[in-house]
Parts: sequence; structure tokens; C-alpha cells
Amino acid sequence: MLPRMGFKAGLRLYSNATKKFVIAPKRQSNKWLLASTFAASFGAGWFVTQHMTFADVLAKWMYDNVPENDEGLMKYKAQLNSRLENMSVVKQLKAVGYSEVYPQRKKSNTLIDETLRAPGGITIAPRFFYNPRTKETVGVYHLGMKLTGYPFLVHGGILATVMEDLMRESVMFAKGTATEKTKDITLSYKFPTFANQFVVVRITEVEEHGKNVKLRAEIMDQSGDRTLVKGKGSFST
Repeated sequence: MLPRMGFKAGLRLYSNATKKFVIAPKRQSNKWLLASTFAASFGAGWFVTQHMTFADVLAKWMYDNVPENDEGLMKYKAQLNSRLENMSVVKQLKAVGYSEVYPQRKKSNTLIDETLRAPGGITIAPRFFYNPRTKETVGVYHLGMKLTGYPFLVHGGILATVMEDLMRESVMFAKGTATEKTKDITLSYKFPTFANQFVVVRITEVEEHGKNVKLRAEIMDQSGDRTLVKGKGSFST
């Protein structure tokens, strides 16, 4: 015969018999979060460094309002000219029949050659290459941090100005004139343009109708691999 138990003793026994064991869920490892954060940071840093150098970023503040003969500014300009000269696109142009040309620009291109000619703007003069057989022109411009709309991105109005500038030079090269008149220009923006990089602006098609000229052009990144802006324009001479 089982011994009789009091009420409290029986309750304790019942509670122990019905107790459930709960296994705590395993903590999810955060190694994937850390890995993805590192990868995203590394990727963003790599992407930015492909388009700008530390000296480029500082140029807006380091060389602002300094005289043209300032040693630091002169070294910075020399560095930009050296980078331009060693661009693969420039070497390719010279290899396929393009010759560098030196137009007289001061009288008709005051926006690019005077107003925007400052550290952080268009610090050095653009370079132009012309193919007399195809009548196509290519221009290389360096666009600095002061020319941004959104952070790190060149303002669309600046890109339109650069596109028109190259088109005007192309018309004068093709027609052998010293002046031209812009009738209309249409642009289509394909990809954001990062500041503090060179852009390559090239004419892709030339149509001559008497004194009228129609052009198609595009702006590419400094590698020449990505089209940033496409445009077309009509001019008269």
C-alpha cells in the first residue's frame, strides 16, 4: 500500500512530473552581417577611388583663391596634364588617325575657359583631337568637385555645356570657319557622371547640308568604356 501524502506534497510531485523542458533557440551568427558590411564598404571605397584621387578631393579647398603661380597649384595642374596624356583613350586616338589641334578659344568660350577655369572646376584646358578623314572631333575635359549637383555627381547643366562646347569646336573644324551658331541641342542622360574624373566627349556622326551641320555626340567616362550622355545638335555657319 502506498503511503498517504499531504496535499502540498502531492502538488509538488504533480508539478515535477508535468514540468516541460524548453531548449533555448540558438543565437543566429552575425558573421554574414559582418561579411556583407565589409564587402559593401570595400566595394564603395574601391569604386570611389577608381574615379578620384585624394588630391582631387582636396583641390576644391586647398587651391581655392590662390594665385596661378602658386607652387602647389602648378604641381596639381602638372599632375592632371600627366594623367591626361597617359590615358589609354588618348593613346588610341593618336594611333587611329586623330591629331591634336589647338583652337583659339578665349573669345568665344569664356564659360569653360574663364568662368569655370578654377581649381575644383575645369582646372586645366580641355584637349582636342580631330580626324580630317571622318571630320570627327574628340575632346577630353577634367570635371572637378565644384561642378557637382548631387554629392560627387557632375551637374547635368555642366555636361550640357561641355557637350555643346565640343560640338561647336567640331563644326568649326569641319567647316574651316572661325564662328558658328547653335540652333538646338538635345541630350539624353544615360548614367551618373562622377566628379573629379576626365570625361571623353566625341562626335559620332557629322551631316553637312550647305551651311547647316547636324551632329551626334556622346560623353564617356575616362576609360572610354561607358557612355554617360548622348546628344545631337544642329548648327549653322
